[in-house]
Amino acid sequence: MELFEYVKSSWPGWVCSAFVPVIAYLYSQVMASRNGVRALLRAEIIRVYNKYHDDLHYCPIYVKQSIEDVYKQYHALHGNGVGTKLYEEIMALPTGPEGEE
Repeated sequence: MELFEYVKSSWPGWVCSAFVPVIAYLYSQVMASRNGVRALLRAEIIRVYNKYHDDLHYCPIYVKQSIEDVYKQYHALHGNGVGTKLYEEIMALPTGPEGEE
């Protein structure tokens, strides 16, 4: 009977000690996924910047719309700094080659 009383009074501690590591593991996995997605979004912003800003010197409207969606998700994941600067420069580009606008 004493064992039953001990188990009855101690089970909340056992449950907590079992769930805390699981929650910590899941949190670390979510943060790793979040950081990975943010890195992929940043890489896409950089790729578009290199192609349209550095090479072509213009950016079609459909690319601007696409990169705007990418940037919104990047910013929602607390990405900013370099990505924001590149995004702003992409959006400032003309939508067609010089002389064709």
